[in-house]
Amino acid sequence: MKRVQQCGHKIGGPDAGPTLGVITNKDGTRSAAYGGLKHCGSVWTCPVCAVKVATRRADDLAAVMRAVHERGGSAFMLTLTMRHARGDRLGLSTGDRRRRDLLEERRADREVAEANGWDVDERAAEAEEIELAGIKAKEGCWDVLGYAWAAVTSGSTWVKDSALFGGLLGWARVVEVTDGANGWHVHVHALLCFADDVSAELVTAGVGARMFGRWRRALERKGFDASDEHGWDLRKAQLGEGDLADYFTKMAHEVTGAAGKHGRSRGGRTPMQLLADAVDIYRAEDLARWWEWEEASDGRRQLTWSRGSRDLRGLARLGQEATDEEIAEEDQGAEVRLALTINTWEWLTRSQRETELLVAAEAGGIEGAQRWLAQRGLASRAVGCELQPRPSD
Repeated sequence: MKRVQQCGHKIGGPDAGPTLGVITNKDGTRSAAYGGLKHCGSVWTCPVCAVKVATRRADDLAAVMRAVHERGGSAFMLTLTMRHARGDRLGLSTGDRRRRDLLEERRADREVAEANGWDVDERAAEAEEIELAGIKAKEGCWDVLGYAWAAVTSGSTWVKDSALFGGLLGWARVVEVTDGANGWHVHVHALLCFADDVSAELVTAGVGARMFGRWRRALERKGFDASDEHGWDLRKAQLGEGDLADYFTKMAHEVTGAAGKHGRSRGGRTPMQLLADAVDIYRAEDLARWWEWEEASDGRRQLTWSRGSRDLRGLARLGQEATDEEIAEEDQGAEVRLALTINTWEWLTRSQRETELLVAAEAGGIEGAQRWLAQRGLASRAVGCELQPRPSD
């Protein structure tokens, strides 16, 4: 991907190095990011941008959770999964998805024309139907997931469910993908927020079971299925304990931490773990899986929100949502930054140690980053306040 290839390239003259900033998040953790670099904004294929975007999304979701609880409501974490096999495709490319949508629009236009007795080019229509069928035959787990989620959150039963427990305030949905022995595992994590403070047992019986029923029926229409026992899970969420904000915080640490490179989750490898294996081992199968991931993930949204009267961002007064690219381009506004010399930056990129420095900064702050650099004989200086003494080895 061209935009990812440009990510991390310096901005400025040939002798200007980037900067490193560290901020303390609302939950007490630290986030580190580079300044003075180009950013691609890809949450799916770029470890650096993924961390920065995940940190912001975690803050937004934490704000939503606080707003829900302050008004006496309750939040629940719903997970929906599908059965999968090693041979299942992950999903259509961006180009195929756009072409499919265009052909479906043309089909709808033809149906209107035929209903009104207007002339339709039957040969062109037949050719487009053949093309559309060919594209749909290539749809994978991710494409089916989007279709099934739309079925879950629509229809008369969903309208009735939304009126229970004081009314549904809204939802936020995240797509997670791992690669395991049984192929691509694509699933949904959704935060459901209600106006009343109710128990998980009531929401499970009153809403969760019906949501899963719609989920499974939609999957079956596309040739997939979901297990009664393992196809869904619903539990009450408390801020910082198993909610979506906590999910994004953990994801950020998994990307930057050692576990992100060598660890394995129960569901298999995360995409960043797959990338690390593809780079470290250079096994043909891992490379092929990564290329499939790159193609299928491009252009898809990681986090989506309910809209209209169920706008959770409006409830939390978060304002207009920034795009991934806009978040990646933001300067974190750290009070102190490390200015890295061009030689230091070239050493980091040549040895592929940029992420290690971010980990050191998040663990020990600016001082920790300075110490990490000094131990390797790399120059830096603090800017933005009084110059700090360089830590000794």
